[in-house]
Amino acid sequence: MSWTRDRTIQDNRLLLFIVLGIAVVVVAAAGFYLWSRRPAADGMQHQAAQNGSSVILPAFRTEPLTITFFYPLEGMLASAPAPAKRQPDTQAQAGEALAAVFSDPRAAQAEVIRDLKLKSFFLDERGTAYVALATDRPQGIQASAWDEELAIYAMVNTLMQNFEDVKQVVFLMDGREASTLAGHMDLARRYTKRMDLVKQ
Repeated sequence: MSWTRDRTIQDNRLLLFIVLGIAVVVVAAAGFYLWSRRPAADGMQHQAAQNGSSVILPAFRTEPLTITFFYPLEGMLASAPAPAKRQPDTQAQAGEALAAVFSDPRAAQAEVIRDLKLKSFFLDERGTAYVALATDRPQGIQASAWDEELAIYAMVNTLMQNFEDVKQVVFLMDGREASTLAGHMDLARRYTKRMDLVKQ
């Protein structure tokens, strides 16, 4: 075998090793790029599943969430869409949606809602939502039984229509269990939504 042929074979082997090396580097770089671009949401969803809570993905946190809120209108409940600031979990998001009932001028026309303030909100692992309310009126809230009922179901329907994790709603007044809101409805019970009160 001639020296020229030996040199050609060595050159071909060297070229083959160089091409294979470049291919390995390209594949590794592409793999790293794809790995680094994968959504971080996978880990969040896995963690949320372990904790039993829902999460809102970071990519959407800047966009407002449109909720359907309910408010008393002409002796029934009306519904309307409203923007709510996105929150990191279901409990905070449900509290934000409930706050929309109290901040909307249409709902504030109802005397019972106007006289109430949302102090805090808590959602337990069984799906019971605790709505802590307060009022500045020393004599308490004065309203008819029907107005009181509509105010209660405006809050209950808003929570349960927007959040499937909410299974029932309990009300507290001034940080403790109360027997009534305005003297008519029994607040000691657990409430579920009533869509029959909503105008069609």
